[in-house]
Amino acid sequence: MRVPELITAVFQPWADLYSGSAMVSTVVEFLHLSSLLVAGGFALAYDRSALRAAKRPLAERTSFLRELRAVHRPVTVALTLVVASGLALMMADVQAMLPSGVFWLKMGAFALLLMNGLSIQRVGLKLSANASDLQSWRALRTGSIRSVALWIGTVFLGVLLTSAA
Repeated sequence: MRVPELITAVFQPWADLYSGSAMVSTVVEFLHLSSLLVAGGFALAYDRSALRAAKRPLAERTSFLRELRAVHRPVTVALTLVVASGLALMMADVQAMLPSGVFWLKMGAFALLLMNGLSIQRVGLKLSANASDLQSWRALRTGSIRSVALWIGTVFLGVLLTSAA
């Protein structure tokens, strides 16, 4: 048995449950989309604030940096649910997903999104130590612009993936 057939066979019970139960498929899709909405909503609101904060006086920047720490937890929890529900969606149709170039593009964009989020978090820690570091503010601005593009790109690839499947 080749690897694709083995993977398909391993996940077949889940695929059968998912395709045979409107309740299961609805819950998984809802979890995926609502978690994406929460994570992306918080992240995009933060990105917008970051783009504006760099132009503000130092006192306002400092309060913005406290917000960075506050937004991290809900985004992390929501992204965890995005990953778990995304795995459930992928396992429900392994035969279509694994060979799909769009699927792998989406996974690549999502990985870049996560790495960018970690980078923004590191820059935020630097700025917490020195809120007047202009180079770090530029890095935060660049990371926020990249974040917006990656969120939009990842959602687009997800829509493309569902319409191509």
